[in-house]
Amino acid sequence: MQIIGDAQRGAPRHDDRRSVITIGAYDGVHLGHRAVIAQVRERALELGCASVVVTFDRHPASVVRPESAPKLLTDLDQKLELLEATGIDAVYIVRFDEDRATESPTAFIERALVGDLRAARTSTSATSGRGTSRCSPKLAKRTTSS
Repeated sequence: MQIIGDAQRGAPRHDDRRSVITIGAYDGVHLGHRAVIAQVRERALELGCASVVVTFDRHPASVVRPESAPKLLTDLDQKLELLEATGIDAVYIVRFDEDRATESPTAFIERALVGDLRAARTSTSATSGRGTSRCSPKLAKRTTSS
């Protein structure tokens, strides 16, 4: 499993393949997470793309609303170990800080998902606000159906 991140911040870059991605905190990598990742891997294989989990170095709530941020089940190293066991090709780690908290969704999509990862398809984690296999209209518009 390749560990990659924000190219603007000096992290290793993803290879030149397009990506099928899923985005989420992936704390604990439970059965629902594993099911989403399995779907991403399957679709990536069908399209000849890399399968990628986009996750965060800390829970975003710990930055935007620390007083009510959830207690984590796993630290980043444990999370990466659990994600590696799923067979995913790569994990893109977003260093979530004040800059990322104020970044617009469109800027994040353009920079990270379209620019760094060349996203062809997206899926959100089973516990995200959008639910399995749904993504924002902005993201859907920027990713291709090929």
